[in-house]
Amino acid sequence: MRARRSHAACLPALGLAATVFAAGCDRTTGERTARAELKESPAVVRVSVVKPTRATVSRTSEQPGQIEAVETTPIYAKLGGYVEAVAVDIGDAVKTGQELARLHVPETEADLKQKRAAVREAESERKQCEAAVEVARAGVESAGAKVQEIQSGVRRAEAEAERWRAEFARVEQLANERALTGSLVDETRSKLQAAKAGRDEVKAKVRSAEAALAEAEAFLGKSRSDLDAAVSHIEVARFEAERAEAMEGYARILSPYDGVVTRRGVDVGHLTTPGAAGEPLFVVARSGVVTVVVGVPETEAPFVDVGDRARVRLQALEGRTFEGRVTRIAWALDPATRTLRTEVDLTNAGGLIRPGLYAYATIIAEEHEDVLSVPASAVASEGGKSFCVTLEEGRARRKEVKLGLSDGKRTEVVSGIGEGDEVVESNSASLADGQAVARIDPPSATPKGKN
Repeated sequence: MRARRSHAACLPALGLAATVFAAGCDRTTGERTARAELKESPAVVRVSVVKPTRATVSRTSEQPGQIEAVETTPIYAKLGGYVEAVAVDIGDAVKTGQELARLHVPETEADLKQKRAAVREAESERKQCEAAVEVARAGVESAGAKVQEIQSGVRRAEAEAERWRAEFARVEQLANERALTGSLVDETRSKLQAAKAGRDEVKAKVRSAEAALAEAEAFLGKSRSDLDAAVSHIEVARFEAERAEAMEGYARILSPYDGVVTRRGVDVGHLTTPGAAGEPLFVVARSGVVTVVVGVPETEAPFVDVGDRARVRLQALEGRTFEGRVTRIAWALDPATRTLRTEVDLTNAGGLIRPGLYAYATIIAEEHEDVLSVPASAVASEGGKSFCVTLEEGRARRKEVKLGLSDGKRTEVVSGIGEGDEVVESNSASLADGQAVARIDPPSATPKGKN
């Protein structure tokens, strides 16, 4: 009886063990089925999406640079002399033509006096020549009048000779007819000869008067030539005097423009050396305009042109920003640095910007306003083409896009997507076309007063 109860007591225990075993087998089989289903259906990728917005996109070049004076002029002495006075010191503002220093050069002062005296002498010579011309002109007029007077005498003498020629012919005819005596013929012949001699004498006087007239005219021509020479001498003397004045003017050291004296290398009593062999007497920098010099790298150089807008930030002036435009470019890149020298002129009316300051320049090479744009991270490239990934009905859709400008943060999209599209913000290249994706909703703000 005890043996049966023991066997019977074991039956419920065996049944319970069988039930537990069967349950364990069913759970293992379910897990395997779930894993197989997971492998067949990829997991949904959660992504952050944005919508394209309209914005201003610019192509810019941000480079460090430095401030330089737009003009810096070292000033040397043209003459060798002793410094008589110094009128300015470093840091002094000067105006165009203002005297910076004055030299004492006795040689140029004496030379100027000599040249001015030569001008006065030449002017006196001209006056003498003008008087000689007047005398010669009067002589010509007198000689001309004398010639006319003698020519009148020639006509009278010829008339007288003609009258005695006719009288001699008449008397000679009467003598041949024996109406007159031979003595009367001889007397008439003598008077005819005298008339001819008088005529010849008057003609000789005419030739002499004409010679005197020619001499007077030659003297007038010479006097006029002397006058022209005297006028030329005056011009030469004046040019020499102007040269001497210019040389004497070099004794005054003047400022070439409005600016500031940045260096002074001379004191009273110094002996100056002509030319640029030694140290300059002064260095003057133009203060009204300064130049920002930056080196644009070769990848950005082709897009920079004269006239492009520029913003210049000066750290030394608490980050103050100045607006300007690209004034000039070197066109050729520096082979040592592979950068393009670019200069931006800034107005410096108050003298606040000083040469030597460090600057940050942002050059806006190109700018498109109110264009459709997406974050630069939303654009991916593959096979030489650009695309964005949009979220459509829980699936990723690759769309080829045509791009415009990019400023590194936002990229202009010319075509391919619209303003209402939901664009994957980043890691677009990792998503396959048609892949299941889900939007990551931004965290909602917790209402105040609730945990």
